Amino acid sequence: MEKVVQRSKIAHRHAAKRLSKEIDHLEKGKSWSRKRDSLRIRGDNHALIVTVRKERAEAWSRGLLAPRRDVGDKAKTHGALSLYSFNLPDRHPRSLPKWFWVSEGDRVVVVKGREKGKIAEVEEVQRDKGAVRLKGVNVTDVAVPSWVNQRDTSGGESVQPIAIGVPVEDVRLVYPLPDPTTGKLRDVVVEKLICVNREWDKVKKEWDQGMRAVPGTNTLIPWPEVIEPEFQDHEDDTLRRSVDEVTHTPLLLNWPMPASVIDELRNKYSKFRTRHSYEFTQKIEAQAAKEEKRKDLHLTMRTPLQELAEVRRKAKTAESRELTDEQLAKIGEVMASEAAKRGEAASALA
Repeated sequence: MEKVVQRSKIAHRHAAKRLSKEIDHLEKGKSWSRKRDSLRIRGDNHALIVTVRKERAEAWSRGLLAPRRDVGDKAKTHGALSLYSFNLPDRHPRSLPKWFWVSEGDRVVVVKGREKGKIAEVEEVQRDKGAVRLKGVNVTDVAVPSWVNQRDTSGGESVQPIAIGVPVEDVRLVYPLPDPTTGKLRDVVVEKLICVNREWDKVKKEWDQGMRAVPGTNTLIPWPEVIEPEFQDHEDDTLRRSVDEVTHTPLLLNWPMPASVIDELRNKYSKFRTRHSYEFTQKIEAQAAKEEKRKDLHLTMRTPLQELAEVRRKAKTAESRELTDEQLAKIGEVMASEAAKRGEAASALA
């Protein structure tokens, strides 16, 4: 049975190594994809800036003779950003903040960039990009392809204003706090927030949001209220009482399902299996006992001299090894004489 257990351990160890290599390969692929998208977006934006500068210089130098560029395919989309280049690229997980202090519904102020000083509400938190999308802030015209408009039942236009994400490092939370002198509520820009009372969710296997607090004070800032979506009931929906109805009562004396179902759910002869049936365990133990017994077969094929040597060895092991009084006295005399010699040598040196 020990061989079966060891085989299962080795299989699990090899499978863990393969999984680790696959995860490493997948992470490298994601990193390469993030870098490629980042370079592509930067290259597209740089090429757009260079092109626009050249067109502006040409229009300035030619005046009324400058060519029109809002014609043909660009009649409606001239001057708009591409749908594939207006978003921020995904950031590496190590560069992302470990804890996002902002959530949908918060009021924040932009502290850096062309929109500096504007206060707006957070519409979306883009965690992969480490950015937030604000309502009415950092809005730009984006050229929407025709195939997107075909899927949009509302009949969207070819150019739509869309808010671009703002890095989370460039915004600060705005929250009404009482004035220490007057006691009236006033908007305060919170420079920094820390997470307190954070707990590990065993079901989701992740950390919860915790609570937001201003460092150095006892001020807790609550999270925005989450509005639960309202669902409309239909005739073919399953009733709640049907879901809560108990239709099976497990018993200790009976299996909840046929024993053969387990072999259908997991491979009966899998090398990863750690639980085995009683019959299989007895069979493996019988084989192990038979192999152990075969190891002692050479003891039954000994010559008379070998048997005599074995008897003498057992007798010698069994006899007592205690010292007699005479032997103990002799040992004591030798120890005393040695001590006397060491004393004489020490006195001679002194």
